[in-house]
Amino acid sequence: MRTLALLLVLAACNHDEVCTPESGALPSEGMYIDPNAMPLPETCIEGGLRDLPGRWFVVDSTQYFRYEYPRYEGSCETGFRRKFAEDDDHDLNDDGHSYYQWSDGTRYFSRSEYHFGTTVYVRAYAACMTSSDELAAVYVAHDSGRDDRVFHAIGSRFAPKDELASGLTLVGELGLDLTGTPIDALNLVIDGSYAYMAAFTGFEIIDIANPAAPRAVGHLDGAYNDVKVVNDGTHVVAFLSPRDSQELTSVVDATNPTAPTFVQYLAEYSHSVFLDGMSLYLATYNESVPKYDVTNPLTPVRLGMAIVPGDVSGVHDLFVSGTRIYANNTSQGLVAFDVTPDLATSTELGRDVKGYSHASWAGTAGGRSVILHGDEGMTRSPDGAAHLRILDGDPASPTFMTLLAKYQTRPEVGIHNFELHGDLAYIAYYQDGVRIVDLSNPAQPREVAHYNTWVEDTAFGGGFEGALGIRLVNGLIYVADDLRGLLIFREQ
Repeated sequence: MRTLALLLVLAACNHDEVCTPESGALPSEGMYIDPNAMPLPETCIEGGLRDLPGRWFVVDSTQYFRYEYPRYEGSCETGFRRKFAEDDDHDLNDDGHSYYQWSDGTRYFSRSEYHFGTTVYVRAYAACMTSSDELAAVYVAHDSGRDDRVFHAIGSRFAPKDELASGLTLVGELGLDLTGTPIDALNLVIDGSYAYMAAFTGFEIIDIANPAAPRAVGHLDGAYNDVKVVNDGTHVVAFLSPRDSQELTSVVDATNPTAPTFVQYLAEYSHSVFLDGMSLYLATYNESVPKYDVTNPLTPVRLGMAIVPGDVSGVHDLFVSGTRIYANNTSQGLVAFDVTPDLATSTELGRDVKGYSHASWAGTAGGRSVILHGDEGMTRSPDGAAHLRILDGDPASPTFMTLLAKYQTRPEVGIHNFELHGDLAYIAYYQDGVRIVDLSNPAQPREVAHYNTWVEDTAFGGGFEGALGIRLVNGLIYVADDLRGLLIFREQ
């Protein structure tokens, strides 16, 4: 129905008319101020912006992470704008920042300029229609002291993949923290009747005793990427990975959920943290995997670090089972290695070099050992977008870490985090929301339920939007969503 409605709208347009809205103001001086000089293709359709309004998937096919989902609005009478973009602010002298949006019926153009000390940042963007349903776009970036960068992209129409829900019911939702700020959530863990959330807006503690009415009870300022929690029966302690790579991993006493308190930093930065019993492992975005004993969680003890064998591009995340470590080594793939007899000895067991290795999970499904490997980069996978790879997980097998099957929603959406419980994989799938996949036959994954958490009308349009973190606890599915905060689901 959505596609039919779009075709009817396009058919109703009078393409014999010239689309020439009031173009509005442009900068009078500076770099990249002329929309007609932006390097768009010669195939731009004159007056083609009449077909611009709506949601798009815009991707630079030469890069891992240069993609977005902008929404445009406007008409040939009023002009065209990117929805949720900044308001026009032409006064550079006021706050060191200026912003313009402009359109002439053929080209959409936006430009921002920011001065920080002696450094000048300019970002310019232009787009046009090259067919009845295709967008060409170009991005230009200028920073003082470095070469200018130009990126070309192609856009296609975008909308939610399917109906709102199948097999899942939304039980409860919480979008605001204690300060009234929308929770920009990345990951979470559940302990007892509390959800502990890592968010760009802070460390959030949510009372989930009544899943239908979750309540924010604790908050600690900061910007966090990941969280794990140790409850030793006396203390509840959170280990938080920072958003900023220049910062260190935080230790926070959350024993009183209404007053989480910073205790100390661990010695290293971490992008992600993994808890195996009372051992905490850090993904440091370099070749090392530090290990801490957190038996006494307020005073963790560093035991040393493992070194990822072979070529290394930086450990983004990891999964640990006993002496076996699965390191998500970004562009160098998923690396499985053993640290017997100790951390100083790293023996590579296998490697899956596909896409941009982002997350992994080792377990049993369908009666056999499997490894779930998720890449995240949108464009370099041979299948078009990041997806889930199901690998042979038996180290004794001659086919260890070879591909059994793969699962993907569609080429326009990347995958984030996931868990394996029994024969079911629970996936936080960005703009495609929550997806549950049956792996009772690992060679033939089958989606059995979904819920589209991403809301087309209100999403800003960034690449990393929607469902990011997911946990299955006591029959409920808890999701960290960077646009909606905490979502709680039940399988039907």
